[in-house]
Amino acid sequence: MKIAKSYKKIIGLLMCSQAFYLSAMSVDMTITALVGIELAPNKIYATVPMALISILSVIVAPWIPKIASKIGIKTLFVVGGLIAALGGTSSWYSVTAHSFLFLCIGTSCVGIYQAIANYYRYVASDVSHGNEVRSISLILSAGVVAAIVGPVLATWTSQAMLPIYSGAYLLVGFLGLCAMLINSCLPSREVNQTLTDSSTASKDERGVQKTVSFLALLKRASFRNGSLICLCSCFSMALIMSGAPIFMQNVLQSSPEQRMMGMQLHMIGMYLPVIMLLFMAKYISTKVQILVAFGIGMIAALISTFDITHVTVMLTLLLIGVFWSLSYASGSALLTKSYSSEERQSARGKGELFPVLGLALGSLLAGPFNQWVTWSAQMDFVLIFILLVLGLILFDWKRI
Repeated sequence: MKIAKSYKKIIGLLMCSQAFYLSAMSVDMTITALVGIELAPNKIYATVPMALISILSVIVAPWIPKIASKIGIKTLFVVGGLIAALGGTSSWYSVTAHSFLFLCIGTSCVGIYQAIANYYRYVASDVSHGNEVRSISLILSAGVVAAIVGPVLATWTSQAMLPIYSGAYLLVGFLGLCAMLINSCLPSREVNQTLTDSSTASKDERGVQKTVSFLALLKRASFRNGSLICLCSCFSMALIMSGAPIFMQNVLQSSPEQRMMGMQLHMIGMYLPVIMLLFMAKYISTKVQILVAFGIGMIAALISTFDITHVTVMLTLLLIGVFWSLSYASGSALLTKSYSSEERQSARGKGELFPVLGLALGSLLAGPFNQWVTWSAQMDFVLIFILLVLGLILFDWKRI
């Protein structure tokens, strides 16, 4: 079968595209909150550009399957890279022209790119024929490269050109172009065939597309708890990730190198566990993974509650990344078990809304929280939220 023969090539190209995508995202995550402080008319709006990445991703995500069916997945992925390049260029212009509006436009483009790039793992799954979990893990493992390289490049390029940070946004545009070129090398017939197979699998015996409502999905324990886990982990991660660079710069007076190290540790925490799960997934049940993840999340919040230093904030960034990684993986696993193959296309888009909603809310609240609430109080809030969600999950534990 042609798709099977092209499996290694497709996975390899998608891993490279994922690495460029996440490197661009890590550059944005490292500097955008700090740029927002400089350009925003009021400091409480500093993290709005970060939040727009998630908000645009939420808006665009439901339309991705329809757009892909019209222009093809390969073309969609190529366009995604081009949009990222435009976003980086717009953000670069925002810094040179001191325009908060163009920064918001630039991050909005990156949000559209994120919505498109999130489908890399779905294509990898669809071409794997029995190795879905391994293929998805391989794609996500490319984030380890981005975790190490992205913050370093963000710090170096931020200082390379004047005004400060302008070079980093040009780098985002360049990484988008690289992803565009790599995606243009994907085998069109094989990649686009996954869309046809997915559409066919989402139809019942009469050939009619099967849809499922939100209410029907929420009545299912796996979907309900998977959504809640993804929402909690993404919200907690985004709140800390977006607020930490601001807190480190304004309160702790951290150097660019210290902030870079903090974001590196955060990104490593987000993506290194994915590689470990490749080898340990057979030995760790989803329930155990959930409990371990929430335990790490609580530790992450507690560390910065009692003692606030550069070291504790960095450890919080690392551990909240691990919490997100394990929770997102286990929550996603529950979501995929909550619907049939005929419902997949309808349910997949609805399930994607919860993690992106968590990212958007966390990023939006990070700015006001940093202005009005102490860092330890923010960690108390995260801790209480994690405990509340864990309690709801444990209440529904037997039905998961």
